[in-house]
Amino acid sequence: MQIQTTQINHKSVTGRAVSALAVLTLCLTTAATAWAGGGNLMPPTARPMGYSLDDMASAVANFSASGNNLAYYPDTPFQIIYAGGSNTFTLKPGTFLYVKLFYIDDSPPVIGDWPADKAAAVNYVFGSTELGAQNLQVEVDGKVSSLQDPGYIGGPVPTPTSPDGSEHLIQIAGFLTPLTPGTHSITISGLFNGDALVALFGGPYTDTISYTVIVK
Repeated sequence: MQIQTTQINHKSVTGRAVSALAVLTLCLTTAATAWAGGGNLMPPTARPMGYSLDDMASAVANFSASGNNLAYYPDTPFQIIYAGGSNTFTLKPGTFLYVKLFYIDDSPPVIGDWPADKAAAVNYVFGSTELGAQNLQVEVDGKVSSLQDPGYIGGPVPTPTSPDGSEHLIQIAGFLTPLTPGTHSITISGLFNGDALVALFGGPYTDTISYTVIVK
């Protein structure tokens, strides 16, 4: 089992590396919510640069499972926002962002009943008897968007070459529109208090991670 919420390392709790996360809300289903600074959370059906959230879940699977080891950083047209190092990213104007909020895979020990498909993954992530995800959100320069939507679940995707030996992975994340030039803040947060997760960790899991993004 690998479970990850940005940069927290649960190795001391589970004996396995843990770290990653990221993003979203369907209040943003139209461009009417766009704002001057950019960084708007895109709808889960968006396909910037031709990529879906399932495509990116596959692309980042080994990177996430490795604890965000840069040796596994994938070649994509996005700036991936992930925990590790200084949590500061410098990018060019016009760059779309992919913000990782949370991932989990089926390397042992598996939490709860691992879902066989995307439909089952919805209850697995949000159901009170499984992971019980709540208050998943991303904040960009003070603007908060909710990720409590099944559409932001990427996967389960196969992970035949995973560095942690898993066979499948789920990644919750979202795409952000390009930010304007300048310095921006991104914060992701969430709570997991489902029965299966609490049984393994001995209590709810909550996390908040902040990033700085410089566009120039």
